[in-house]
Amino acid sequence: MTFRAMFGSPSSQSNLTRWLSLSFLCLALLVAVGVRVRLLDLPLERDEGEYAYAGQLQLEGIPPYQLACNMKMPGIYLAYAGVMSLFGQTPAGIHLGLLIVHLATLAVLFLIARKLLDFPGAVIATAAYALMTLSPAYFGLAAHATHFVMLPALLGVWMLLRVEQSGRWWGCLVAGFFFGAAFLMKQPGLFFGVFGGLYLAWISLAGKIPRLQIAVRLGLYSLGCLLPFLSVCLWLKIAGVFPEFWFWTISYAREYVSIETLDVGLDNAKLALAALFHAAPLLWLLAGLGLLRLCFASPALNARIFLAGLLLFSGLAVCPGWYFRGHYFILLAPAVALLAGLAVSGSLRQNSTPSAPSWLRWLPFLFGTMACAQSLFADRAVLFFLSPPEASRAVYGANAFPESAEIGRYLAAHTRPDQPIMVIGSEPQIYFYAHRRSSSRQIYTYPLMEPQPFARRMQEDMIREIEQTPPAYVVLVSIPSSWLARTNSCALLFDWMRGYGPAHFQCVGLIQLNAQSEPLAVWGPEAATTPVQWKCYISVFENRPARGPSAPLSRDLD
Repeated sequence: MTFRAMFGSPSSQSNLTRWLSLSFLCLALLVAVGVRVRLLDLPLERDEGEYAYAGQLQLEGIPPYQLACNMKMPGIYLAYAGVMSLFGQTPAGIHLGLLIVHLATLAVLFLIARKLLDFPGAVIATAAYALMTLSPAYFGLAAHATHFVMLPALLGVWMLLRVEQSGRWWGCLVAGFFFGAAFLMKQPGLFFGVFGGLYLAWISLAGKIPRLQIAVRLGLYSLGCLLPFLSVCLWLKIAGVFPEFWFWTISYAREYVSIETLDVGLDNAKLALAALFHAAPLLWLLAGLGLLRLCFASPALNARIFLAGLLLFSGLAVCPGWYFRGHYFILLAPAVALLAGLAVSGSLRQNSTPSAPSWLRWLPFLFGTMACAQSLFADRAVLFFLSPPEASRAVYGANAFPESAEIGRYLAAHTRPDQPIMVIGSEPQIYFYAHRRSSSRQIYTYPLMEPQPFARRMQEDMIREIEQTPPAYVVLVSIPSSWLARTNSCALLFDWMRGYGPAHFQCVGLIQLNAQSEPLAVWGPEAATTPVQWKCYISVFENRPARGPSAPLSRDLD
């Protein structure tokens, strides 16, 4: 039994109710699409830059982890390569691909909601997800891997609900395949696969299916989950990069999620949840009412277990490493949206409260529409008024995302396609903009600064690769958020740069950043003598012996 059955069938709702609900859904989707189209040219941030650079290499026939390494699963690199092959290697092309993925996710979420809720409830759930994930609190305008996790994960959920209804064995295999694809986009997608397996076991046991058939169902489901991963492992093995893949996505990732303590994690969670609540307080209140209804509504055991399980495992998917960054909560957003829809579902049923006036029956739905609309208010400047570069600065502060395109154009104009460059910092989007390869596979300095056992080895690898493949230009990023250095970070790289830089490089560019002011950019020989006024800046160095005044790399590290 589903909540939809509990709260009434579509026949119990008037045509007016359905048309008004549909009109609101169309309006919400129009707003969501309009905002994303307006900001298609939003500058790429770091994660997007990594995926775009790896996807760019993939389009050139270079497999993941050969020239660019990080702990992300290869599915997101393949997804970016596919998006860029269709829509172009530009921020607009990438964000257009995100829009298509997002609309497909909304369509699947609506189908899931219709299996659980009545039409107005499904409308509120879909509109809530469409609008809440626009918020900068989720970093929802950026094409993060979590967006790409949710499409296959929700397709897997939808297939499970169809298996529950039809009992067809092949649905178990297909559902497992979708969950396996979600894992390939980002490791926390694994939690959706675990949820799917447990729910499949529950509905099989509750349906009193023979044990042999249950074993076949779970076996097919497990096979489906493994197929995407095994296929990728075979591909990377043939490509000769399987050891690097395993090190970065398994060995290093295991160390990465064990760095932060629970106390730090709780502080991170408080900050993140406060930002999310501030962005859409009425939606979170509506979801809370839906959670109360889930706990105390009339019995519909399978549906209650489904929603409770989805909420639990979506929450667990946000938790690995205790980092609780805003875009991680996109994994939780569909469950929250379904709870918001549950709070409204059934309220417009004609026979729900026969003695109550009609306006009272409309009250929950009207509150739902207000909650969805209010989610746009806190960030109205970013969503509706600021230009893409201004929006990037408003969301990310003094990070070099708008300026990365300018740096990339400069490097592309002053190097040949076969000349490598080196970005010392965590700004892989510069490689993408410049369409140049890195001297080192280390495209982030984050791992090099972390208190984990591989940090020194990673720094040694970076130094060796730079010396073996000298870059034509070095971009040194002096922005704290691009390093996240700690008091106990290994200092080997810094010591090496102080000795290596002055003998080989001359400063030819200086971009100073301040969240409240326009950037100050100086190009040419005068960049070497320009005084640094602000804490955040980027220096561009050409690989040639210094002639005359120069700003050595050591200046930027002191």
